[in-house]
Amino acid sequence: MRDKARIYLPGLNGIRAIAAFAVVISHTNGRLDEFGLAKLPYWDLAGFGVTIFFTLSGFLITYLLLKELEKTGTVKVKKFYVRRLLRIWPLYYFYLFLILAIVGFSALGNTFFMYLAILPNIANGFITYEALPWAIPTASAMFLIGHYWSLGVEEQFYSFWPWVFKKIKNIFLFLVAFPVLFFLIKVGAKYAQLSEPIQFILHYSRFGCLAIGGLGAYIFINKKDLIKPLMKPIIQVLPWLLLGLIAFNKFHVFSIIDHEIVSIFIVVLIINQISDYRPIISLENRLSDYLGRISFGIYVYNPLSIFILYSCAQKYILLPDTILSYIIVYISVILLNVFLAHISYFYFESRFLKFKDKFAVVKSKSSAS
Repeated sequence: MRDKARIYLPGLNGIRAIAAFAVVISHTNGRLDEFGLAKLPYWDLAGFGVTIFFTLSGFLITYLLLKELEKTGTVKVKKFYVRRLLRIWPLYYFYLFLILAIVGFSALGNTFFMYLAILPNIANGFITYEALPWAIPTASAMFLIGHYWSLGVEEQFYSFWPWVFKKIKNIFLFLVAFPVLFFLIKVGAKYAQLSEPIQFILHYSRFGCLAIGGLGAYIFINKKDLIKPLMKPIIQVLPWLLLGLIAFNKFHVFSIIDHEIVSIFIVVLIINQISDYRPIISLENRLSDYLGRISFGIYVYNPLSIFILYSCAQKYILLPDTILSYIIVYISVILLNVFLAHISYFYFESRFLKFKDKFAVVKSKSSAS
């Protein structure tokens, strides 16, 4: 009975799984030469996969904050921060120190302290343009830890997001204005020719995408009249067509707004999945549910899985440049990645998630099982 009282939004784990494997496939493709194979044409799956994560996160967290506001008339900010800490920090720091043990402190350089302070996106901006030459990590270390930029973006966004719902009266106006203003800041930085690291950091700090997800949650809860048109088959199919274009590296409008466009379509996909209307493609199934539950680990461990396998391949195996070799590499990476994420979730992360539930004002569950 207790679980029935919890909020559960179907299909979201399926979207998480899509996002996670988009990142894994893209990162694997970028390292095929380490396996002795020719690189395939570049797929920007990783960048858009992270955008899907951002949009989904913004939607879900905002949905729960709005429900908390509806239930209590306020937001318990301290409890929000504790929940975030228990969900993100254990795996964040475990993996960080694991990589430190593998590559050594000298390989990470002084950027280690920026990663320690959950400022990896800031570190990556200065590393990319060698603005802090004394802090540049080795190529191997950067591959193993460089994807942490997205976790920094999320934690920085959520450092202020609950205060919006606690302090601002017209939340809808704020949710509409925020992504627009953030986009204008990016454009202004570009045309004002601010330093390249600053432009890089603004481009990757996709607060606008997180806020678009939040706006979607508000519309879903409070603007029911806007939901029905999104259920039309022609509208439902659009996000899937976009995902197809992304998969074949055929989506590009303007780099400065590409990710915001993707976020809007992902909001449509999310609403299709969780509404009372039957979606044309349902992502609610046992496999998606399982992979979505462990998707945080899939994302975090994916460079390590690739690193382990190409290190073994270089030492013990000579792969012929055939289609079968590519298939073996991708399947091996995915299987090892899922194995590591499974162990991490059920034997490490879940221990902290049990405590997280004690600080939830609005009870929810991430899995149907």
